[in-house]
Amino acid sequence: MRRIIDFLIKNIHSLTFTFLLSFSLIQIIDKNFYHNSKFNFYSNSVINTINDFKQNFSEYFELKIINENLIKENTRLKNNSNNIAENDSIISDENYTYIPAKIISNSIKFSKNFITINKGINQKIDVEDGVISKIGVIGIINNNSEKFSTLISILNTDLKINAILKNTSTIGSISWNGLDPRIVQLNDIPLSSSIKLGDTIITGGMSFYFPKGIPIGRIEDYNNTSLEGYYSIDVSIFSDFSSLSNLYILQRTDNDEIKSLLN
Repeated sequence: MRRIIDFLIKNIHSLTFTFLLSFSLIQIIDKNFYHNSKFNFYSNSVINTINDFKQNFSEYFELKIINENLIKENTRLKNNSNNIAENDSIISDENYTYIPAKIISNSIKFSKNFITINKGINQKIDVEDGVISKIGVIGIINNNSEKFSTLISILNTDLKINAILKNTSTIGSISWNGLDPRIVQLNDIPLSSSIKLGDTIITGGMSFYFPKGIPIGRIEDYNNTSLEGYYSIDVSIFSDFSSLSNLYILQRTDNDEIKSLLN
């Protein structure tokens, strides 16, 4: 104890200076938007680099499992080359190209969940690119750096995605109420529409993010007692967000032409 006290007395000036400097830097970063954004950008880059290294390190010991899954997926694709499976999200559309990516970090326990992937500006990833897994919709790119991108997960209460009933093409939208990460909600389906349990929900193609026909999920439950004239519908999503690893980024080949026309 005596040594600790002697150390503090001997270094009181250096310790005081270090404390005041740290306190000043914290205040500058916290109170100024520019400094705060720069600090978050560089700190996130460092964290993402570390997470990417950890991901690659862990995958090295999982190569056998990964290879087995790839063999199964290749077999499935070959078997369905002339008859695409109902819940296969890799569809043929000349206006879109697919870029593979791996997940660096993912969350499902918050009301506003985001996913970080290992592709960014260097791979020509753009904000508002749609992202899917091999069996369904995942989210939309909302931010990117040179090597990484973040996307708003479909499990984010701020995101709405255009969707339709596959059997009837009735138009609605998918959102999440922030409760069960396996269930999202299908909105704006009028009571006059014919629906049943197990009906497939797919993207409607009325946005730049996704082409028409990418699977989202199946109707798990519904209620037709609403006084507003619309069903209350729960949809069980195809993708298991708790075990995601590989994703595909959708890029429109005519995106620049469309944006130029809108501008």
